Amino acid sequence: METEAQRAARYAAKDVVDKLGVKPGDTVLFEGTKKDADLVRRIRKKAGRPPARAGEQLDVVVYWPASANQVTPTLRRLRARMVPTGAIWVITAKRDKERAGRPYLANDVIGLGLAAALVDNKICSISETDTAMRFVIRRSERC
Repeated sequence: METEAQRAARYAAKDVVDKLGVKPGDTVLFEGTKKDADLVRRIRKKAGRPPARAGEQLDVVVYWPASANQVTPTLRRLRARMVPTGAIWVITAKRDKERAGRPYLANDVIGLGLAAALVDNKICSISETDTAMRFVIRRSERC
């Protein structure tokens, strides 16, 4: 049986794109102004297709907000385009890693997501400086 330490080590060895749940064929949208070019390239390669076109339903959204006041309105807009089982990853700075265009939002982002009728259900370390929180539509609200 796998120990907790073994499980943690196995998870830590996974590529971040796999941690984000991106699968071949997924419709992915990249939102925000300070995107991580390397992460975008790796996600596009895994999805195996160009980013989502206007009006196309979304499996995965990777969103880099520039400030807290942008989060709820953007999540509301993106929620309308999500497939029922889709996810929006909100990428922010880790504690003490805040910089221009990449705010540290800590637990504030949970309330901002709830205000957009989304619930958080996973956190993922993106890099030494960034973290991501996944937001989904509540099961009871899925079509």
